[in-house]
Amino acid sequence: MANIKFSGFPSVTDFTELVGLQFSDNGRITKADLRIALGIEAAESSIVSLESAVSDITALDNQGYIGILSPFYFDGAATSTEIVIEEVDVWQDVIMEIHANGVSDERVTAMKQAQTVGYEGDGTLNNPIVFLLEGLVESSFCTLRTSLSFIPDEDGGRLDSRLFIERHTGAGDDFSINAAGLSMESGADEIYPHLISTEFFIGDTIDTNGVGDAGKVKFQIKSDVTGTVSMNEMALFINR
Repeated sequence: MANIKFSGFPSVTDFTELVGLQFSDNGRITKADLRIALGIEAAESSIVSLESAVSDITALDNQGYIGILSPFYFDGAATSTEIVIEEVDVWQDVIMEIHANGVSDERVTAMKQAQTVGYEGDGTLNNPIVFLLEGLVESSFCTLRTSLSFIPDEDGGRLDSRLFIERHTGAGDDFSINAAGLSMESGADEIYPHLISTEFFIGDTIDTNGVGDAGKVKFQIKSDVTGTVSMNEMALFINR
């Protein structure tokens, strides 16, 4: 027990003193005590070992996600948008309606403390969904997963995608990361489902630089043919 380290506490003794317990409790405390001490909503009061409780709390501090769903997962209607001739070969933000029950916010504790809502924008035209990275540190990394489908109007089309990332203040120009492309080899008027997962590290240009000053990331597409894109969902998976 004496070798266990936790956050800023030099030893388990210091940590148990924080929650008002001593080793006379045989190193066993309630999960509710741990959550109250760390400012986390109390859960069940079942007795767990200190090792297990610390593992649960550490998971909340280090791993999480925020998922945003369109009505596709509720009533079957994805958000569909026409790509017209003027938009061919042009990078553009995606349009996706957010269902009233479509946000699942399980971000790590530091991100929730930094930003009550983990994204900005409502997914409408000229107001895209942008994930906020405030609360993450240089050693963090994330994966942005996007689910969509595309119906091309012409044969031989290709749909490209990328992450557009805004740096924090003083870190230079914004940049993009190319993601997986979709080759539509079966021809026009077919439905092509596409699931894109793109991993990126935080580093020292999009980490938390100060209050309200951190990196941001959004998803964009570019098609070389006209057609219809239908957005299902986007989710940011987090490792702090």
